[in-house]
Amino acid sequence: MTLEIGRAGAQLRGVAGDDERLYVAMAEGPRSTIEARRGQAVAWTTTLSGTAGPLARTPAVLVAALTGTGDAGGGPVRGEPGGALVGIDPASGAVRWRTALDATQWAAIAALAPSDDSVLVAGSFAGTLRLGSRVVASAGGGDGYVARVRAGDGAIEWLIRLGGADADTVQGVATAGARVVIAGSYIGAAELRGQPFPVADPPSIYADGFAAELDERGQTVRWTATFGGKANDSVAGVALTDDGSIAVAATMRDVVHVGPAELTAHGAADGLVAWLAKTGDFGATAQLGGADFDGVSAITAVDDRAIVGGFFAGSIRLGDRTLTAGGGDDAYLAAIDEHGAVAHAWQVGGEGREEVVAVAPLPGGFVAGIAHTARAAVDDVALPAPKDPDSGSALVVRALP
Repeated sequence: MTLEIGRAGAQLRGVAGDDERLYVAMAEGPRSTIEARRGQAVAWTTTLSGTAGPLARTPAVLVAALTGTGDAGGGPVRGEPGGALVGIDPASGAVRWRTALDATQWAAIAALAPSDDSVLVAGSFAGTLRLGSRVVASAGGGDGYVARVRAGDGAIEWLIRLGGADADTVQGVATAGARVVIAGSYIGAAELRGQPFPVADPPSIYADGFAAELDERGQTVRWTATFGGKANDSVAGVALTDDGSIAVAATMRDVVHVGPAELTAHGAADGLVAWLAKTGDFGATAQLGGADFDGVSAITAVDDRAIVGGFFAGSIRLGDRTLTAGGGDDAYLAAIDEHGAVAHAWQVGGEGREEVVAVAPLPGGFVAGIAHTARAAVDDVALPAPKDPDSGSALVVRALP
């Protein structure tokens, strides 16, 4: 299924789904709409203050992330901006609870990950960050954080920070059972609960990437792994597959060291999916790029594969397909196995610019949120040109064999 959902003034920010409904978060100026859909039909809508971000569907609630200055998620927040998590009844859209993320300077929410009875939230902040009674302080211009929030009532179970004197962030979080995996970027000397991250190129002032595993209480660091080079490398997210492997999605530049492998970007930048074993040892890599500027913007896991959304200009080779951009940047979706092979690929292209905003798992497949500025297509399924070029949005649902 490919479904156009855009409306003037609204920008797609997050997607989630279950075996009954698809959920979308749309930002509309100072307010946002959370929407549940059954195909073309809208089951319910909930309007909240602030700018919407990622969504996560736990068994109990749908969790929405929002940021704002003065107000977010239906109540006051501190920070410019601050943030809030809102627990929403998935059947009716009624708000069940709200938890504020208050900062003395600013706080950003980058990722959510659902578990059976909680949701993990990750991002970055500066100054002091407060979630409920938990407080952490940044060591420099900005640090990363991860917290576990109880799905039933929004209570904070734990909160930790990571980083150093420079800009650091957690861009992805995933969880399964007693495992919590995070991924992000750091500059210079940084640490996670006393464990230092080595710098790939000490003279460099640019960011490297990391992944790490914590226990379910956030107290013990089981392992850390880092990658990078002389240029700036950014992380888009992390996923945990059913067999326990970890996939980190990133955008790499120049020469990057990933475990024993040395990778060189084909153009100004390439997309990268780096696989790690349960022990944190690097395994296969998938380098996704051509002669222009390419990268990865989103990741999730379905069964034992990683589903990534990325962007490219010019041409790019994905498995047995060569994709050629039709106008400006095009986007793609790809299923990648733990050997680094592209098993399936879908082109998202058209006359303007296309972007994969978010991807989320569904029973037997996935849903992707697509932003587009002009007439576009997902392979051979057409998307009409939006009346407002800044507000074209579509949902793409695909099954995996």
